[in-house]
Amino acid sequence: MGRPAVAIKSKPAPSPVAGQVQALTGQVNEVAAEEATLLAQLDASKGRLDDLNAKLAALDRDQVPVQAALEGAQGRLDDVSARQLVAEGQLADTRGLLADAQQRMVDQAIAAYMGESGSARYVDLLLRARSIGDLTAATAYVRSALDADQAVVTRFGQLRNQVSGLRTSLDHDRSSALDVRDVVASQEQDLADRRQAEDAVRQQVAAEVAAQNYLLGQLQARKAEFQAQLDALQHQSDSLAAQLRDRQSGQSPAPSGHGVLEVPIPGAPVTSPFGPRVDPIYGDIRFHTGVDFGAPYGTPIQAAADGVVVSAGPLGGYGNATVIDHGNGLATLYGHQSSIAVSPGQSVRRGQVIGYVGCTGLCTGPHLHFEVRVDGTPVDPMQYL
Repeated sequence: MGRPAVAIKSKPAPSPVAGQVQALTGQVNEVAAEEATLLAQLDASKGRLDDLNAKLAALDRDQVPVQAALEGAQGRLDDVSARQLVAEGQLADTRGLLADAQQRMVDQAIAAYMGESGSARYVDLLLRARSIGDLTAATAYVRSALDADQAVVTRFGQLRNQVSGLRTSLDHDRSSALDVRDVVASQEQDLADRRQAEDAVRQQVAAEVAAQNYLLGQLQARKAEFQAQLDALQHQSDSLAAQLRDRQSGQSPAPSGHGVLEVPIPGAPVTSPFGPRVDPIYGDIRFHTGVDFGAPYGTPIQAAADGVVVSAGPLGGYGNATVIDHGNGLATLYGHQSSIAVSPGQSVRRGQVIGYVGCTGLCTGPHLHFEVRVDGTPVDPMQYL
């Protein structure tokens, strides 16, 4: 493979303005594949994160009325409990009053039997009666007094029964309020458990998104580094074109047609042709400014025609490269050599060994990147071989 190519903006034709450098390297291809995979994973993770955030928002909305219902149920339970405490106090007081009244009746009965004061007064009234009228009046008085005591006992008994009934009713109300509170609390706990589970997943996915964003940043930094190299190669290519134009200015037009140049590695297959193609990194059309010949390390490279060596040595992404001026505006370039067998200014003959196949510069495997330039502009080498 040859050097990375530069994007062209219009028709797929060579252009020195476009930089016309090749963009096929193993490292760049790997970055492109990793970036595409990571972007797909990142999109999927972001989609999952959006779904989880939506679920959490829905659970939060569902929890608002449940929380309000729970607070209402707890309020009703607290109210019933407070009323129940009041009723318990009232019942205790009523029981005390009833017990006191009953005890007074017992005490009076005993006193009457024993002839003691108080109750004895009732007996004395009866014994002092002088007539049927006095006896009737005394009896009525005694009965009235006893009836009054009995009325007190009866009234306190009724009050006790009322308070006891109220307590029973409050017990039922409290039990009902407690049941409602427990049901709503269970609903709230269920929502809380679901939210906790969803939030745990959301945090995991958010961590995945953060990690993927970090990796994407690293990949994009590597991609930017390669782009900087491509920009440098474009500058080198433009500089080479300008150098050749200056050197060949005023010369006769370059010859054209098959056979003008010799294949630099006889019998070697073309592994990458000249011309535009979809770049594997950026997805746009990019231009390969030469042809690649596949060959093992150390295979001799021959000069395509007689000429003078313009440059011989490291040339950026071309690696070890040789440029030969053949006159009349025609020049050739031989890139990625393992070693160079000529020097700048040296005259060479057609078929002379000028170097050996390697993989220097931006390269993924041993091959020769071969360019033909006319007036500094790359053209299709196959039209001259």
